[in-house]
Amino acid sequence: MDKFKILKNIFDKYKIYSQIADLSSISRRYFVIGYFDGVLTIMGLIVGAHLSGEASKNFIIGAGFATALALGISSGFGAYEAEIIEQSIRMKEIEKAMLSEVGGIIESAHRIAIYFSTLVHAVAPLIGSLVPLMPYFILPVNLAYYNALALGFLSLFVIGLTFGKISREKVILAGLKFVLAGLITLIVVVILNPIR
Repeated sequence: MDKFKILKNIFDKYKIYSQIADLSSISRRYFVIGYFDGVLTIMGLIVGAHLSGEASKNFIIGAGFATALALGISSGFGAYEAEIIEQSIRMKEIEKAMLSEVGGIIESAHRIAIYFSTLVHAVAPLIGSLVPLMPYFILPVNLAYYNALALGFLSLFVIGLTFGKISREKVILAGLKFVLAGLITLIVVVILNPIR
């Protein structure tokens, strides 16, 4: 029973913090941006490796994990620095509106928003990066290549659909926009690749 009360207390605090600091909106944005970056970065790496003739399972998986980790760390650090500034601005706006300094739960909510945003933006590219890497664990390299691209584009379409549903725009169009962004990115990678 104590564990249930602790979980309920954590959930209740999260709901309050979320209302004060708009955690759900911030984390949704950071997740979509990070996931999108993770999928596209690894798809670019895969295409580049195949164009250069250096495509082997070990190279793609090793370089993919290293790239995913670097992207996750970079994204998390960037989100941390950006949110410190944003949450500080929001706190000053609240203090100005209230004509006094705020502390307590309001200050805690904004501090939690910094950490929560950092975590979401650090983890999202790692999750996105794994999607196009998965085929390289189970398939031969040339077959994995096509499956990785297919999974990557499918994943971009699904995240676009989800984003479209949340933003109440045409969901299919939103999914196709994400796929189009992926296609443009890969076309640029192919065109600008120095080794062809």
